[in-house]
Amino acid sequence: MKDSSKKKCRCCQKARPLALFHRLEGTTAIHPFCRPCLAMTVRQRTADRATRRVLTKRDCAQCGQQLPIQMFHWLRASNSYHSYCRPCHAAYMAERYRRLMEVRKRG
Repeated sequence: MKDSSKKKCRCCQKARPLALFHRLEGTTAIHPFCRPCLAMTVRQRTADRATRRVLTKRDCAQCGQQLPIQMFHWLRASNSYHSYCRPCHAAYMAERYRRLMEVRKRG
């Protein structure tokens, strides 16, 4: 028998009273995390973002060199830096463009 005044938090896996869950705005749905777990998750994500911004060097996935962070493109969509440095990314894109042109000429 399930108690309808309680809900199981997906984070801590504890059955908590419904008053400890946020209602999702504009719907009748209830957030899967209880308020304490949600607060902890938000604080952790904020701290993670802050440490990512402090980076001064990064390893290029292509050439393997450790370079200043300014040598990498910032990706707004993922809120992080590209894994290839600017010169390696430019070389990769030039090669990709060349391959695509060859395919178009053949096709």
